[in-house]
Formats: sequence, C-alpha cells, structure tokens
Amino acid sequence: MIELAITIGIVLSLLFVEAFGMAAGGIIVPGYIALQLTSPDRILGVLAIALITFLLVKLISRYTFLFGRRQMVVSLLIGTIFSIISHHYMFVNTATTTLEFSAVGWVVPGLIAHWSVKQGYVKTLSMLAITSILVRLFVILAYWGQIIPDLY
Repeated sequence: MIELAITIGIVLSLLFVEAFGMAAGGIIVPGYIALQLTSPDRILGVLAIALITFLLVKLISRYTFLFGRRQMVVSLLIGTIFSIISHHYMFVNTATTTLEFSAVGWVVPGLIAHWSVKQGYVKTLSMLAITSILVRLFVILAYWGQIIPDLY
C-alpha cells in the first residue's frame, strides 16, 4: 500500500504543479500524509514541526543569504532534527489514550517548510490537504475495486 500511495502522490503532485503552479510540499509528501489521515495526532505533529521549521528558516534568512539549494538543505536539516526529537519526546501516554505528536518521516516536515517558504504556508497546506485526500481516495478505490491485488 505504501508503494501505491507514494506513486499516486507523485503523479497527483506533478499534475497539480502543472495545472495550478503550486506544490503540495514536495513530490512525495502527499503519499506519506495520505497514509496518516487516520492519525490526526501524527498530522498535527508534522504540521507543528513544519511550522517551526518554516519560522526558523524565515528567521535565518533575515541574517544570511538563504535561497535555492542552501534553503532546501537548511529546511531539511532543521526539519530532520525536530522530527528526530519528536520521535523520542513528543508523546502523551494516559490511561485512556496514547497520542503521538511525532512527525511523519524525517524529511517530510522539512520539505513542507521548504515549499512553504517559497509559496506560502497556507497555500502549501491547502495543496497538501487536497492532494493527500485525493491520494487516500484513490488508494481506497484501488483496493476496494480489486484493481490492485492485495500483496500481503
């Protein structure tokens, strides 16, 4: 299912970039987010880390020449650091629930932050929401309609 979600996410991301001129936070991001749509705590975790990364990159870019490849590397580095921290420390265990506010993957928040700096946080999140929901829908339809045989 992971391969199918990532593939559909790549195709939809490329189509949306060509059609609307806006990216959904990187080509692979909608596939990963689509797989986590049933875990709102994980989505909140990735969005929080992406926002922190976005704000830090904007702050750093005030004092340095941060654009292009450098901006991408700094975004990925900061996002990865906060993702690793979130995997170890951002969870809440109670008697009734286990919330895990950790990020999805290590590079996903950095990719979202990088594209947010380029085109705006709200635009990036809007495109990410649309494409992720469509990816999830197509994955459900593919398995429900037995278009793709179950590989497990």
